[in-house]
Amino acid sequence: RLIYLFTDQTVWSELALSMIHVFIPLMLQKPSANSKAKNNAKFLASRLSQWSMGDLQGLMDEAREIQMRLSQSAKRKEVSCHVAFTRLMLLGQVGKAVRLIDNNSDVRGVHKLTRNVKTVLASKHPDGKPAPREMKLVINAPE
Repeated sequence: RLIYLFTDQTVWSELALSMIHVFIPLMLQKPSANSKAKNNAKFLASRLSQWSMGDLQGLMDEAREIQMRLSQSAKRKEVSCHVAFTRLMLLGQVGKAVRLIDNNSDVRGVHKLTRNVKTVLASKHPDGKPAPREMKLVINAPE
């Protein structure tokens, strides 16, 4: 019906297009990251009945709750990745730790050495300073 309101060039055309942009993600949002198709269908039926009754506030509350759960899940995943990296490094498994970072990164492999990459690396690795005199070990060469 919303699409017809938009395509028929009625007074509701502009509002109908906005409602379509809200309606589709709102209706098709998965209730949880691991939900099955059967569960998704139940939630869709429930949301469609809420929509037809005009319960927009209930739909928005449900959407906010799902989004809050998803963001909390993403934060936990990030924390667990940090913990796993630290554990691997402490165990001396540097290769596995580096692979863990590579698997969670958008960039694969080695960066091309562009001017931008060089600048970023230089900012992360400041110039070295000479060691203090008392830190140097003086070794006399055998004659």
